[in-house]
Amino acid sequence: MKLVYLQNTNNAYVLKAEVTFKFLGVSLGRRSKIFIRKYSDKKWREEKSGKLASRKEKFYLNKWLSDHQKFVEHY
Repeated sequence: MKLVYLQNTNNAYVLKAEVTFKFLGVSLGRRSKIFIRKYSDKKWREEKSGKLASRKEKFYLNKWLSDHQKFVEHY
């Protein structure tokens, strides 16, 4: 997963990530996912389906948020 952008809206964080699918070391394709975390809910959900993020996705999403939160909230 790679971070594309992180945005702070009025009541939530919006994060766009790019997921690369690999098989035997060969890249098969990419897919973009948008995740939303509301301030009141504190759970990452996919924008399209509303499903909760997996454990691996939550790890990356929370790390990116903690690393970039001070820059996002400043502007």
